[in-house]
Amino acid sequence: MAELKDLTNHDSVHDQIRQYSNLISLTADNLQDLKARVKDLDNGDYNRELNAINQAQQKLYQALKSLEIE
Repeated sequence: MAELKDLTNHDSVHDQIRQYSNLISLTADNLQDLKARVKDLDNGDYNRELNAINQAQQKLYQALKSLEIE
C-alpha cells in the first residue's frame, strides 16, 4: 500500500500521486479478476454483484483519470 511520505517539493508530491495511481490501478485489475471469477459461477444470478463491480471499476478509472499529471 502507498504510504504517506514527507512532502517536500513537486517531485515528492508527484511520486506520491504516482504510487496512489498504481494502487488504484492494481485494485481495478483485482476487480476485473473478481468479475471473471463471479461470471464462472453457475449457482445463481450474480447480476447485482457484477453491476456493483462494474460501477466500482468505473469510479476507479475516473479517479485514475483525475490523478493524471503531465
